[in-house]
Amino acid sequence: MKTTSANNQSTNPISLTPAQLKSSQNELLVVDIRGWFEYWMGHIPGAERSSQNRILQEIPKDQSVAITCLSGYRSAIAAQWLVAQGYRQVYNLQGGLLAWQSAGYTVQRGNYPQWRKL
Repeated sequence: MKTTSANNQSTNPISLTPAQLKSSQNELLVVDIRGWFEYWMGHIPGAERSSQNRILQEIPKDQSVAITCLSGYRSAIAAQWLVAQGYRQVYNLQGGLLAWQSAGYTVQRGNYPQWRKL
């Protein structure tokens, strides 16, 4: 996702609308921080399921990461925490999966795709 130099040094996550996330999905690692069952019931196609600690272990701090959850509340907290841990390009989906669905975008069910190797 194209960002300005000010955004690269942001002290806050950058909010995305569902349309912005959809148009930038190929440039971002989309991470769903919900539990396994919630993820299995429905998630943004291509989203990876992960915990905050796993992100710290497996995702480089210069990776552009979009965080999502069901309503946007948990992802906003997680995105802020990632910024505090030194991640420079953190995005949060406003309204989470509910907003994604309200915008008319499809939801994938099941536990795939698997966590990709970076």
